[in-house]
Amino acid sequence: MSKSADPASTKKTKRKRPRRYLRSRITRNLILETAQEVFLKDGYAKTTIAKISEMANVGYGTVYSHFKGKDDILGRVVDNVLEEFYSLLNIEFAPTDIKGAREIYHTILLSVFKLSEEHSSIMKVYEQALGQSEAIVAHWQGVKDYFIKNIKVSIIFAQKKGFAKEFDPVIGSKAFILLIDRFIWEVVNGKEDDVDHLADILTDMVFQGFFFEAQ
Repeated sequence: MSKSADPASTKKTKRKRPRRYLRSRITRNLILETAQEVFLKDGYAKTTIAKISEMANVGYGTVYSHFKGKDDILGRVVDNVLEEFYSLLNIEFAPTDIKGAREIYHTILLSVFKLSEEHSSIMKVYEQALGQSEAIVAHWQGVKDYFIKNIKVSIIFAQKKGFAKEFDPVIGSKAFILLIDRFIWEVVNGKEDDVDHLADILTDMVFQGFFFEAQ
């Protein structure tokens, strides 16, 4: 006759899973935080997994159990920087008038420029990587594609509500992100130091010239 499972043992097993998960999250965050320090100190080219693992005091293999390599780590660091920006894009675009639409676009622009300014040091490292790593180029394209998809949805909504002119929303959203992409790096490199003014100007361009009828 087989013994039934010990309830206490079962509960103990169940409790272990959250703790293991928590430890994994703590280790993962430690690697990311340490990697950011190494990237800022040594730059993209000189940063290695060996340096990250040594500074984080975790095994070399442990780093690879969480990430594919240094490009994956850098991409996740930048994703963390842009988390506030992603949150803004995930808010449903549903203004009732053109004034509300303008406020939303202005908030998005100002947010991404302020984040770029605030985190310019790590963004400069990321810019270095863009010139050396196909994986980072693909990552940045993924960020831009996500932005394009969300802007396209907002344009289609505005067109249906009569706020926007009739034009191809895919081309319009791509043009918009190309504009933002250019100015992000201007901000990162200190060539545009008044992000409020920059957001105002680009919002005016979008609403008065490219996308929306002035009302």
